[in-house]
Amino acid sequence: MSRRVPSIPAAEAWARVQRGDARLLDLRAEFERRRYGWPPGAPRVSLTRHIARPGGPDTIYLCQHANRSKLTCRKGASEVQGGWQGWLDAGLPVEHPDAS
Repeated sequence: MSRRVPSIPAAEAWARVQRGDARLLDLRAEFERRRYGWPPGAPRVSLTRHIARPGGPDTIYLCQHANRSKLTCRKGASEVQGGWQGWLDAGLPVEHPDAS
């Protein structure tokens, strides 16, 4: 029996974060964040830890391709639909490491 993963559009995820209704957690590896950037204020978190103990309904997970995040979406947590590409396609803000 397959389980439906709650995916929400990136713009909706960002709106929830901006209102203070949710927290956005980045499951991507540090090298992915350095290479592609990250959503403002979204901390990098351990995939292993969040598979074992996922967040609740106020937690939204982000990964590169919306695959890893599916492993964490229990206890009411959701994922960004389309992963990082969904975020970029929505034209949402991106932070990059200091290039200096």
